[in-house]
Amino acid sequence: MSVGDQTIATHDFSLMPDPRAEASVADMQAQYDFITAVNTTINEAHNAIKNIRDVNAKLSAFMKKYKGDTAVSDLHTMAKDMKESLETVEKALYQTQNRSGQDPLNFPIRLTNKLGHLNSLVGLDDFAPTEQDEAVRQELTAAIAVQLAAFNQSISEQLEAFNAAFTAKGLPFLSVADDKE
Repeated sequence: MSVGDQTIATHDFSLMPDPRAEASVADMQAQYDFITAVNTTINEAHNAIKNIRDVNAKLSAFMKKYKGDTAVSDLHTMAKDMKESLETVEKALYQTQNRSGQDPLNFPIRLTNKLGHLNSLVGLDDFAPTEQDEAVRQELTAAIAVQLAAFNQSISEQLEAFNAAFTAKGLPFLSVADDKE
């Protein structure tokens, strides 16, 4: 037992499964490993979604600021193409049209939602995931990996090319809004 930075007492102990549980320790470990793997995949996908939204917001701000400026029409095209490719990835990973509790009935769930639901089903009781659970997890994880690879490719190719062209044109990174608008 620790209080602040002082250790008051220590004692070794062992965690034991509930003797009434029907599942073996190996089954519980398999369930834990399954849930951990799913959570890792979903976390990677959600981090990608957050990055996509951040990049798209910045691209939208750029496009708004330089709308109609023919000197940066090539950058406008690059920004539009990058937004489209990133939005395709986001829409494959997550249902972007959900706004209310009934929207999941109107719009189909996407990869991360499917994998998350599988995770909740496997975690209902202390049993190892079935072969079917594992097959579905592998299928969904592979589909998410394809989308994450597309995201990473877009970031490494399109974003770097956009940044290089932006820098080459000597455009200001930060500016103050004009009050006349």
